[in-house]
Amino acid sequence: MEKSIVRRITLHGMLLQALFWFGMCTHLAFLVVMLIDHGWSASFTTGMITVMSLIVIIVQPIYGYISDKYLSEKKMSVILLSAMIVFLGIFPFALGTGNNMIIISNMVGITLSGMHVAGLLDSWIVGLNQEFPSVHYGTIRGAGSLSFAVSAQISGMITVTFGHDVRLWFGTVFLILTAIVAATFRSTRRANVNNDIAVSVSHDADEVETLTGMEAFKIIFSSKQYCLLLAVSFCLLVSFSTMPTLLQIMIPDLGGTAAQIGTAIAVMAGSEAPFMFLMAIILKKFGIKKLLVFCSAAFVVRMLLTASMTSVNGLIAIQAMQGITLAILLPLSMSYLSQIVDERVRSTAITTFGAITVSLTGIVANLVVTAMLGLGFTAQHVIVVFAFTSFIGFLLVVYGWVRKIWI
Repeated sequence: MEKSIVRRITLHGMLLQALFWFGMCTHLAFLVVMLIDHGWSASFTTGMITVMSLIVIIVQPIYGYISDKYLSEKKMSVILLSAMIVFLGIFPFALGTGNNMIIISNMVGITLSGMHVAGLLDSWIVGLNQEFPSVHYGTIRGAGSLSFAVSAQISGMITVTFGHDVRLWFGTVFLILTAIVAATFRSTRRANVNNDIAVSVSHDADEVETLTGMEAFKIIFSSKQYCLLLAVSFCLLVSFSTMPTLLQIMIPDLGGTAAQIGTAIAVMAGSEAPFMFLMAIILKKFGIKKLLVFCSAAFVVRMLLTASMTSVNGLIAIQAMQGITLAILLPLSMSYLSQIVDERVRSTAITTFGAITVSLTGIVANLVVTAMLGLGFTAQHVIVVFAFTSFIGFLLVVYGWVRKIWI
């Protein structure tokens, strides 16, 4: 019986991730080049992305806390996706006005809505993994990486052939399908507890409801393992956060096109899928500590190799290293969090983790990128600087191993 449930959860989850990341790619992967094409400067564009990241880091943990205390990840995801669909549907009209305030307002709306769904989906899968250990995050999330790769390639061709507006509407269709699939996906067991369905949980519903925000964060940050994984992931992902922006600058500077930007992003996302699909086996064979050492070292190597490339094809080829960097770190982190996170604060812990490792890294990365480009440094110089932050992440991994912090 459980095998049948796990199979349904896995297939349904893979479909949900595939649709979501296909739709998100049409917007996120080409945001910089789209705004530049509409007359924005590179520095103003990266500044706006920094503001969007700041909004996410403030709001995402709040949504996580709401999900822990009041609504399930399922309900929150459907609500936020529905709002994002509206904003994305009118985004081409906002761009057409040429009015920066209208465009910025629309982007803020997108940032306040669907930009947070990825973290909620992660928490959702981790919750299902806690209930059914045979549900593997990597297998489900791998479908999203594969879909993102396909979307990047298709979206690049659509942009070259038909323009940015058609690409945005095309992606909105997939997000509508995402909301429909999310509404039919199995809820986590905390949602069942709140609905008075008898299941075995480590904390009852009343205890969940009485936790304040400060109590929730105290529980989360009292874990040395959580804090160290957070620090490691920040150092590694702050360097990774520069890649989407810098590739959209470096490739055109080297004579490349929007289609080749799509190809680079497709290679990045496509290289994730095989490793994510196999992460359950890889984790069992090598363990968390060895994999952390390996992928953190790979982050350093990837940044240095990217900085050394002087051709579009070389830049594209190096992005295949995402398979041994992000594709290992992300499922490894979720697997580790599922072991150490208190179930009462699962959504808060995971959305906070995502806000810091995705949004805060984006803020720091874009501030440094904007400042260095403004001072006349090249994109290659910026990448070398962030190779050093990856090296710090590697040293923190080794520190955790030597001090026996990792469990």
